[in-house]
Amino acid sequence: MRTILVTGATGFLGHHVTNELLKSNDVNVIAIGGRPEDKANELPQDEKLTFYHLDSLFKEDFQGVDLVINCAFARSHDPELLAQTFDFTERMINRFEELKVNRVINISSQGVYKRMPKGILSTEESPIAPIDLYSMAKYATEKMFRFSAISNVVNVRLASLMMPQRFLYFFVKKAKAGESFTVTAPNQYAALLDVKDAASGLAAIANFKPEKRAETYNLGIGCQYSLLEYAESVKSVGEKMGYQVAFDVVDNGTEVCAGMDCSRLMKDTGWKPEIMKEQMIEELFNTIQL
Repeated sequence: MRTILVTGATGFLGHHVTNELLKSNDVNVIAIGGRPEDKANELPQDEKLTFYHLDSLFKEDFQGVDLVINCAFARSHDPELLAQTFDFTERMINRFEELKVNRVINISSQGVYKRMPKGILSTEESPIAPIDLYSMAKYATEKMFRFSAISNVVNVRLASLMMPQRFLYFFVKKAKAGESFTVTAPNQYAALLDVKDAASGLAAIANFKPEKRAETYNLGIGCQYSLLEYAESVKSVGEKMGYQVAFDVVDNGTEVCAGMDCSRLMKDTGWKPEIMKEQMIEELFNTIQL
């Protein structure tokens, strides 16, 4: 049996990563996260799962950890909170070194890349030019892990996850309610990744032979769509499901493009995303509560 420790296990991504790992019969999971009253994402009851509050990471004697998947990071642009996150990450790395942890998968962000022209997907060798404070913090954390005493570190640059804060959720919620929505940046390109695909991708890396893992992987859908294409798909899928969908287009001139080439990950592990644009939209129509 392998033992995998997941930090940030009660967060949005960490919760799904933990559930995905528990599908394997040969994995015990140590979940490190907030107290149940602090987070909405409760973990399942499973004999292969042990939960600890994050303070316990620095108190308990965790021995025999084969791999750490680090999902713990403040999703914020606030400089003070990001500085606190750096301090916590430094303590966490020091603790992993004390515990003789040799392998870490650290979650980074696609935001570390310089924005490319539309149609050009960022590879792991693309220029680095973090787009905001959060992305800069993620890139700095990559370096913190890379220059630690941990011998095998994989930084995974993650695409934007589909969640209620995203534009697509807003589009579908409006459409389901029978209200028109507005696309204000039709030429902005995005590449939303379902969190279940993100979790299965991280599990695929965890299951790949450690000595053959690359230092960096892009984890996303491997393509990009304009916000107008997303809106047109909301209309198409919604109407097939019996909804009347209408939207307006107001071009504000924004042409920001995001999207990553994920062929390295797919080639190495055999993983590929299963929930693409239309299926993601259909799931939103089925799950959004008005």
